[in-house]
Amino acid sequence: MKEYNVNTYKYDHTIHYSWKSELIEENESYILLKSLPPRKLIHHTRGQTFVYDNASLEFISKSDGYTINIDIYRNGDIEYYCNICSLPILKENNIDIVDLDIDMIIDKEGKYYFVDEDEFEINKIKYQYPDNLITEVSHLKEKLESLYRSKVFPFDGFLLRYIENLRNYIK
Repeated sequence: MKEYNVNTYKYDHTIHYSWKSELIEENESYILLKSLPPRKLIHHTRGQTFVYDNASLEFISKSDGYTINIDIYRNGDIEYYCNICSLPILKENNIDIVDLDIDMIIDKEGKYYFVDEDEFEINKIKYQYPDNLITEVSHLKEKLESLYRSKVFPFDGFLLRYIENLRNYIK
């Protein structure tokens, strides 16, 4: 399987997070990756490396600025972490994304909520986000919520077989 380095950057191009993932599927619309335990996340902003004992499934949209990271725990629980970001840039074995702060979390009960909106308010001033970017982030936030509430792709069950495969792998 092809391995990618996934790198997320802040708006000023400083590296924020990075990790390695294996390619499951790629087409003109998305990239689907997996990371198996022990998976390592390097948090460059904090200067720390975290090692996780769970698997993750990573959906990266090529047409809209969001990613969906699904943490799959050994006890069977799953949690979604949906990141509003730039469109991915693919260079050889690297996927580069600019993190635009706001994230939608879907907990193990299926309840969703947004986090880091305060970080967005700070960073839009700090990094001087242009007005069109601020509007786009607002639009993407509404779109993610609508896709999830309406159970539209990729929240329509598409990811479930991949989640089950990873659940079975880590049991």
